[in-house]
Amino acid sequence: MELERISMVLRPRGPWEGLDLGFALARHWFLPLWTRWWILALPAAILCFLLTGARPDRWLLAIWWLKPVYEAPLLVWVSRALFGEPPSLRDLGATLGAGLNRRLLPYLLWRRLFPRRSFVMPLSLLEGLGGRAARARRRVLNGIGGTPAWLTLVCYHFEVILWGGVLLVLFLLVPQELPRLDLGAAVTDSASWAYWISVLAYLLAFSVVAPFYVCAGFALYLARRTELEAWDLELAFRRAREDQDRPRSAETIGGAARGRTLAAWSAAAFTTMLLTLVPHETVRADLLPAPEEARALIEEVLEARDFGSQHEIRIWVPVSRDEGAPDPQWVLPEGFGEAAVLLGHFFKWGLLGFAVIALGLLAFRILREWRPSGPRRPVLTPPLPASTSSSLRLEALPEDLAAAVRASLSDGDRRRALSLLYRASIVHLARLGLEIPAGTTENECLMLARRALPAPMLGPLEHLTRVWQGLAYGHLVPSRPLIETLLADWCRWTAAGGAKQGP
Repeated sequence: MELERISMVLRPRGPWEGLDLGFALARHWFLPLWTRWWILALPAAILCFLLTGARPDRWLLAIWWLKPVYEAPLLVWVSRALFGEPPSLRDLGATLGAGLNRRLLPYLLWRRLFPRRSFVMPLSLLEGLGGRAARARRRVLNGIGGTPAWLTLVCYHFEVILWGGVLLVLFLLVPQELPRLDLGAAVTDSASWAYWISVLAYLLAFSVVAPFYVCAGFALYLARRTELEAWDLELAFRRAREDQDRPRSAETIGGAARGRTLAAWSAAAFTTMLLTLVPHETVRADLLPAPEEARALIEEVLEARDFGSQHEIRIWVPVSRDEGAPDPQWVLPEGFGEAAVLLGHFFKWGLLGFAVIALGLLAFRILREWRPSGPRRPVLTPPLPASTSSSLRLEALPEDLAAAVRASLSDGDRRRALSLLYRASIVHLARLGLEIPAGTTENECLMLARRALPAPMLGPLEHLTRVWQGLAYGHLVPSRPLIETLLADWCRWTAAGGAKQGP
């Protein structure tokens, strides 16, 4: 992925900030996205109209179920436009081919009601993963929490609000002297003309919401990948390397070119001197082997397995039959008809049982996708002893941590002060019962704390983690008042948690 060409600022974003970014992208590209949505939806609507027998309720249900078909090409368009290559209408065929592929089929079956559809669809359509790799990748991405499900729920309510607003506008703007829209028939009577107006209004509603739903899900996906893969740091390293590889001045380039020319002339002169001093025949006799030795060497090399081998392959071929031989006469055995009928009944009930099992598995997949992924209860373990707590930091913490932090600030060593404060926070989390595996990064540790502990028990951990990451990886030295504020918050946090300030 060419991160240098992305038209958004790469930095760590929270889930709700990622949603806000997606809505901004949808507002910016609403007209091209909405146009392409109708280009895809209109042929599908005409086909569904013919297949459903002009029944408005079935027609709307069919169009609604095919939503992923219209959303997938929009996702492909946004992914390319974000990297500076927005496909034009001439590239509509390529966009459709990239979006409407076999990996879209699960989103029309068991993942159709999946509340995280817009968030995980880039994984299938853009990354092209499937099977076990896709499941493992989804487990990693779904650590973002319940924000994608909230996105689906909110967008659904927006559709209902827009649909109801259109119906109320049509009802209130028509004078009483003219035939007015019957709101009751528009919702319940599928045989009335008012129901058709209601169906068309709902179609208009989810066509307006679709660009926002697709862009918000894709922005959440980008925010999650930025958090997991540190795209912002990678881009910063690439720019630093480009600054180092920047072309030098004309004087430096000219001097280097003159130096290379002088070295080339010196090498040529030295080679000429060697060829003059050493006879040509002597050089050939010393360097080249005899023809017989060279041929034997070549044959020895070609006989190795790396240059090929022979395999024996057996295949079945038809046996030729004499043209004058009579054709064989096939005679069905007695009772073959009854056996065929019995076999037909067996296959019929077998197919019926297979259909029941398939429906059961489909219901199981849907229920598993709908399984809530809210915060888990904290797993409380006994307080860690001092020996175990000391393994969570590189060096022993002082007895009076607050005094040590203030002493480091007085000496001007803000990095050591912030390091002491962050490591003491990790030890405090361990004393609260949080299991922190070895090798856990700062973001992973913060994520474990969010899942296992309620928000009031996190204290200043999130702010402290962000400040420490900025210092450790971005060399952003915080001010002394900020560190003192974090120290005061840390003291209140540990005092409320019932733990000592030192280990």
